[in-house]
Amino acid sequence: MRSGNTLRTLRPWVGLGLLTLAAVALAQTTEAPAEGGMSAFGKMIPLGFVNENVTVPSFNEGRASSLLTAKTLTRLDESRLGAEGVVVEIYGKTPAENMRVDLKSAVYHMDEKILRSGERSRVARTDFEMEGDSMVFDTTQSIGSMKGRVRTLIFDTGAVSGKSEGSQPSN
Repeated sequence: MRSGNTLRTLRPWVGLGLLTLAAVALAQTTEAPAEGGMSAFGKMIPLGFVNENVTVPSFNEGRASSLLTAKTLTRLDESRLGAEGVVVEIYGKTPAENMRVDLKSAVYHMDEKILRSGERSRVARTDFEMEGDSMVFDTTQSIGSMKGRVRTLIFDTGAVSGKSEGSQPSN
């Protein structure tokens, strides 16, 4: 039973580590390939206009780094974008490192460069899945948090770490 106690002790730290990893990966999508990034893109959208089926790719050194899709994207006012049905796919060096962020709805504050969602959100990769009732992500500092009923599932970590199950110590 000691291993169960160790797991309970480490669970908050593992969750924090995974959220930090997700935050760093999400920062790749919002950092500007040009000046201003998502803020500059958002300011091109007319105030109040509802854009449907939006797709915004992002590139880093000629390589696709992420893809943002949204069912709707609306410029709410001078400094906010509202979106529904948001999916951010962040591409890693290998397919196992690819990450996906699902948000039912979100508001992006262009001046502060902060993304907020007050609904159940999910961050997933081959080796983990994390859900929470709300999510806030500061793109300038690459810091994010989930609140509410946060749930983290850790799957086979060998897919990303490159270590096989046979090389792990047995119980």
